[in-house]
Amino acid sequence: MAEEPKKNRKHRKHTINDSYDGNKLHKEKYGFIEIDNPEYYKKDNGYWAVPEFLLRKPTPEERKEIIVNYIIAHNGESIDMFALAEKLCISERLMQMILKSLREEELIEVIHTFSDTGKQLKNKYRYIGTSCERYGAGLTLDMLYDIENKAGFRDWDWEDFKFNKDGNWYGLENLDDYKIDRRYLRREYLKHANVDESYGVKNARYFVLRYSSWIENKKDVPIPPKHIKVNHNTGETYDDRTGSFTADGTKKYELETLDKIFVFALFGVAFAAEYNGEKDNPQMHLFDPRTEEDYVTFTYWGNNVLHLTWDIDDGREKHLQLIGEYTSK
Repeated sequence: MAEEPKKNRKHRKHTINDSYDGNKLHKEKYGFIEIDNPEYYKKDNGYWAVPEFLLRKPTPEERKEIIVNYIIAHNGESIDMFALAEKLCISERLMQMILKSLREEELIEVIHTFSDTGKQLKNKYRYIGTSCERYGAGLTLDMLYDIENKAGFRDWDWEDFKFNKDGNWYGLENLDDYKIDRRYLRREYLKHANVDESYGVKNARYFVLRYSSWIENKKDVPIPPKHIKVNHNTGETYDDRTGSFTADGTKKYELETLDKIFVFALFGVAFAAEYNGEKDNPQMHLFDPRTEEDYVTFTYWGNNVLHLTWDIDDGREKHLQLIGEYTSK
């Protein structure tokens, strides 16, 4: 029997980013959207200073909201969902799964259409959920592709904030700055759109605590004489104290299983945490379990950073930084 010819695999088109701030290409990652950066093409802009593409990465909930609002904007019309999947940088299979979920939630209706000869044409879609001008927080495809990212979509990649082979370490504060900016933009968008802030809190199931500890010299404080040594080969003086110590880690707590108050320790420092608020407005209050001194309250929208400093015996400072956030997984 003759062997059946192999079918050519259909490849998705990707926007290729050749110079996004030195990062890996995102063309193999679904869900990462790369937008031409107009600043890159300006004359005398310093090509090395600005990326050729801007990055966007909507969450699954945000992506679903965008699709529903696209259907509302084209209610009852034929829609090429595979073209929309291309704009969202997701596979056709994932788009089919999202549409199936929306039908099961009774948010949309699919109307199959055919030509006079019986050939199936593009489906029509109709929104059948609760009456509204826009679904959810009103996120749209145009907002996702907005150069200024006024709706506060994620515009960074985890690859930017891990230990790289070149030996560079990107600290927790760098990642936190990006997240704070994103939360600020989303909160401002919700206020401008007159939408409840709870729409910005997406399925907060976990409280994640990222921490970092290090030792460094005090600013403008000279090296104590007892730590000044001489290199007898070169005659140069040097500081004999061991270099800057660093340690990083993460603690993760499921909100539904948390006790009202619980205690934990980091590098010998004890903390007590009290969980307050609700799922759409979570709050975690940290304090000293011995003295009951208040440290900080981590909220969903806040600048969730706690930085503690102590003097140590060799004349330097020990630092402990905590960053708290709420995540869905």
